[in-house]
Amino acid sequence: MASGATANGSAEIVDMADARARLAADAGEFEHVGARLAAVRESRGINLREAAARTHIRENHLAAIEAADAAKLPARPYALGFVRTYAEFLAVDARAAVEQFKFDAGYDSPQKVDAEKFRAAEETADTHGRDMSLPVFIAIIAFIIWSAWQITLTSKVTPIGEAAGEAPAAAAPAIASTPAPAPVAGNVIEARLMEQVDPVYPYRCAAGAQSVETVTVAFTVTSSGRIAAERVAGSTNPCFEEASLNALRRWRYEPRTVDGVAKPSYDQVHVFRYQRP
Repeated sequence: MASGATANGSAEIVDMADARARLAADAGEFEHVGARLAAVRESRGINLREAAARTHIRENHLAAIEAADAAKLPARPYALGFVRTYAEFLAVDARAAVEQFKFDAGYDSPQKVDAEKFRAAEETADTHGRDMSLPVFIAIIAFIIWSAWQITLTSKVTPIGEAAGEAPAAAAPAIASTPAPAPVAGNVIEARLMEQVDPVYPYRCAAGAQSVETVTVAFTVTSSGRIAAERVAGSTNPCFEEASLNALRRWRYEPRTVDGVAKPSYDQVHVFRYQRP
């Protein structure tokens, strides 16, 4: 027994055995429902090509339905949908045709499960899972360590004159420092660098970089000792310019003074030097 839906949405009980019996009675001498569908089509003078065009089902699929050859049809849900559409096109009882096709094509029989194939696939998946677990774990740990290192470098601020702890050889890119100019005689004292930030070597640039790359920057030191009008005056590799400007913007100066009054210092120049780790 199976349930279906009527036009008003209520459920109805369909006796599948009865549906097959009714179709078989109508089919008469036909070997299977596909043969009957073929006979109906031919009696109406419709060839397979025309039927395929009007049902939008491939011609070879219609031929497989008429031969009750499930092996030449797609997966069961699609095949049964084709049968229903084809039967409705030929004005044959679609529900009974579908049920009879299930029987004729062997869809009612439990499908065999290839236990050996399933077991082999399961063992292969388990093996791949074991093989991949260690490399993935190592890659995740390496990424976490690298990210922590990058954050440490980005936040590094070195006050001028303060002793810095010795760092590993490749911990930070080499940088050409700007010497603090000696005070000028008279009432003019030039700006002096008080804090500088080492730029982080941009690893996205490493693949196409030379062993040493340089970026020359020009800038103004304002009367408050901050950086303004920063710009790239020249570089050996444009990929390093953004890292240089980002570091420069965090520098702090003791501003230039004239007769004790703070003044801006224009056209300051510095060269950042990047050495590939």
